[in-house]
Amino acid sequence: MKNFYIAIVSHGHDSFLIENKELCDISLLNNVHVCIKDNLGSESLKVFCKNVGFEYISLPLGIGFGDNNNEIFKHCISNGMQDDDWFLVINPDVKIDISNFTNLINELEYESNNLLTVNLFKDESLTSYENSLRYFPNWLGIFFLILRKPLNPSYNKKFVKNREQVEWASGAFLIFKSILYKELGGFDSQYFMYFEDVDICFRSRKQQQQPVVFYKNIHAVHKGAYANRNVFSKHFRWYLMSLFRFLWNKNKNL
Repeated sequence: MKNFYIAIVSHGHDSFLIENKELCDISLLNNVHVCIKDNLGSESLKVFCKNVGFEYISLPLGIGFGDNNNEIFKHCISNGMQDDDWFLVINPDVKIDISNFTNLINELEYESNNLLTVNLFKDESLTSYENSLRYFPNWLGIFFLILRKPLNPSYNKKFVKNREQVEWASGAFLIFKSILYKELGGFDSQYFMYFEDVDICFRSRKQQQQPVVFYKNIHAVHKGAYANRNVFSKHFRWYLMSLFRFLWNKNKNL
């Protein structure tokens, strides 16, 4: 049976993780390993992880989303993760219950594709889809931003079929076969925050012929903050820098 390594990066998300009973239950399943990378070095989170049996790493501090997950991947490899195992990148503010996670394990046991995502919702009643599936952006999207419109269109999940291929999915919940993550070299370290997920989905499709497959019937809830939408914030500046970097790299690889 394959192993499942859950990678979560915390940047002051102590309360989200400490109160996530579902994650504790999931960690008790056979062959499931939870690893928390703490980007701030919180003593309370370190103690919590020790008490519930999560792997905890903190160094180096102050690195971006992609590099943090790459550090977790290296840690998992050093602790026995094999090429055929699964590496799950999940945001600290995402919740998935044990029933959905068990169904996910069962699906992955016979999965032939190497990159997948689940169906994210904004609310625990599962009535509001999160726009977590989108098409790759292009240069025209900059004008949409100026007009305060979405950079690139999202898929209407109502009409997306189970196991349908999509262009890219939110890094809030991405599932990699370990060998694919290794072949891609993980997330691109050029991106400090934003578009790491777009970039890795694009490279997976172009370089390894592995598009993202959507598990519509596996549900999770994402309590995202969407800080990049405030045009006066540093997050929005990071967002723009990452957008230009992705568009430039995409153009080179077409």
